[in-house]
Amino acid sequence: MKTAIINAKLVTPQGVRKGSLLIDNSKIVNIVSGKITADYIEDAKGAYVLPGFFDTHVHGGGGYDSSNARFDVKKNAFVRKEEDYAKGVETILRAHAKHGTTSMILSTGTNSEEYIGNYMKYCGYFVNNYAGGAKLHGADIEGVFIKDPAYAGAQSLKYLKEPDVKLFDSAIKLIKHLAKNGVVPGVGHSGATYDQFMRAYEAGVKVLIHFGNGPMSQNFKGGGILDAAFHLRDKIYVEIICDYYHLNPKWVSTFLKTFNPKVIGITDAMFPVGCAGGIKEFEMGGKICSVGSDVLRLKGSASTLFGSMLTMDREFQNFLNIYMENLSGYLTGPLFEKQVSLEKALMDISHIMSLNPAKLYGHDKELGTLEKGKSADIVVMDIKKAGKDYKCTVKKVFVNGEEVD
Repeated sequence: MKTAIINAKLVTPQGVRKGSLLIDNSKIVNIVSGKITADYIEDAKGAYVLPGFFDTHVHGGGGYDSSNARFDVKKNAFVRKEEDYAKGVETILRAHAKHGTTSMILSTGTNSEEYIGNYMKYCGYFVNNYAGGAKLHGADIEGVFIKDPAYAGAQSLKYLKEPDVKLFDSAIKLIKHLAKNGVVPGVGHSGATYDQFMRAYEAGVKVLIHFGNGPMSQNFKGGGILDAAFHLRDKIYVEIICDYYHLNPKWVSTFLKTFNPKVIGITDAMFPVGCAGGIKEFEMGGKICSVGSDVLRLKGSASTLFGSMLTMDREFQNFLNIYMENLSGYLTGPLFEKQVSLEKALMDISHIMSLNPAKLYGHDKELGTLEKGKSADIVVMDIKKAGKDYKCTVKKVFVNGEEVD
């Protein structure tokens, strides 16, 4: 059964073009400017059609946490039954698909071996068995081996495991082993010096985790991770949480200008996203989180954030407004020498939200752009100017050519 999306503004690698897109057997089989025939017609009515978003760092949604399972609002506590882990992964995938996420790497926080084991079990299942919502491409293990509690951020101190000397000496060997076996090593929550980080990079580290967030080493003597990142520039991927809380928009502009073309937009979203019922606070790993309408903070610490309430459609909108304002960044000045067109902005942000994460995880041959032969993972979005800002609203989401309900 062939599906056509017609009357669309298609955001392709060659530019934004008016036309139609044909889907057959879960793949994009044609993109044309003229008329097209199909068994099912979806009229975009002039909306933009983009490749689905790929969130490489997300912890939960819909009331479920990746490694803590279901949050019971009435009990104000997590329920970690076996069936809750299976239901949890599926719920997270469906909750974020509504916001344009068609691919995902699901992340843990620091937790017990038992709970992370349960999470890994069902991650493995849903990587191999699509059950609706976003596609799950793998697991991201964040935390556990954080040497110094000062770099924990909102991560639980209860489950931190300080590496012993033998393990520390083996770290570079471990990174090489991971990289050789298809695992993507990343660095975050780290007190590494410039030299230590450069050794890790040379061993295979490919990405800086939620860059600028999570306590990170920095000094102006021997150097730290920030120095190394600015030295490497477009040789390393950087994750950015663009919710305007984790990073001041001026720093977002600085990082976009510095690390282009390897910026990756992530949410770092937590379980309250899309959760029915009012949650004012919750306890996780011995730490209390205060829940706001659009931000999560460690209770008693206004500067320590507890993941985010961000969704990928809102992040797309935030990036777009930074682009179209040509916002001046700290140290680097305006994002562009001259104001860019809306078309250029949409193409760049599509790379940040879709193609770059696909490249990092080796899925760019089948994901990340609207091209013939690629998976029909698609977002139909209204993008309109409202005052001085742009408003982005998801109308439809397709995964493997099937509409997500």
